[in-house]
Amino acid sequence: MARRKPEQVRLERLLRLIAALIDTPRFLSIEELHKRVGISRGADSAGYPENGAAAKRAFHRDMNELADAEIPVLSGPVPGQERETLGYRIRKQDYSLPEMDFEADELAALHRAATAVRFDGVSGSEALWKLGGRVGEGTEAELAAVPVHPALADLFRAVTEQRVADFAYGGQHRAVEPWTLAFDQGHWYVVGHDRGRDDKRTFRVDRIEGDVGLGPPGGFQQPEGTAGWVPIQPWKFGTGPAVTARLRVDPDQAVWAARRLGQEPSEKGSDGSAVFEVVVRSPDAFRSLVLEFLEHAELLGPPELRADMVAWLEGFGQ
Repeated sequence: MARRKPEQVRLERLLRLIAALIDTPRFLSIEELHKRVGISRGADSAGYPENGAAAKRAFHRDMNELADAEIPVLSGPVPGQERETLGYRIRKQDYSLPEMDFEADELAALHRAATAVRFDGVSGSEALWKLGGRVGEGTEAELAAVPVHPALADLFRAVTEQRVADFAYGGQHRAVEPWTLAFDQGHWYVVGHDRGRDDKRTFRVDRIEGDVGLGPPGGFQQPEGTAGWVPIQPWKFGTGPAVTARLRVDPDQAVWAARRLGQEPSEKGSDGSAVFEVVVRSPDAFRSLVLEFLEHAELLGPPELRADMVAWLEGFGQ
């Protein structure tokens, strides 16, 4: 197998660093981040040097790259230290992007651009998978249609600016503090606190009657853990037959995997690991999902989907 290029190694280390910064509820010291990212075992191995001074220099270079990319890294004191130690983290809700509702012709145009552009040795096709497109041999992408509702723009504004949303639903007036928007099984949903019922409620957006009214910004306080935009799940869309994939996720990623997949695991291991059964119609998009977990996930089956993943990874390293 051919040796990897330095830019590929650097990019993998940056991805590991971002994953470590996101996957923590508290600030982590430089030393803790070094351990989570790992130690480099050679020129084509991602990680930080064993030498402490060299590792710190590499870490600060990486932090400068994240700053240049406008990735929102926060700094603050590391708890439990005898002397004040500066640590770092990324809040998931700050790093998540709102979904971009592209039309089919717009995704096709993105595909044409993505196949012509490379950044740091990584094909733009990876990003296309995340947007719901499937890369084919021709110049067009095989696309899945995602419904767009007139109320979505107002509801997204209500979520991000914490505005109370007023609308008619089921023939009744609703005043809702919207926490998040989600897309699942072909439909958009808004989840939040229904003031009239004084309880959490979920509303299907295409069943909202008429226009959505918005209150002033900051009209409510969002409960801890509810902020953010639920990512679209492009692996559910495509023209291929539906297959059920079994994905095993390590203990330290199990909770995040449940949120990312929008479902509870079908099995739980004694070590805290979790196995999810995921319906897949777009293998390319699903492969992109698996890669989000780096070495913390294993595709158990079915055999043809696992073989496709192994072949792709082997081809990527050549």
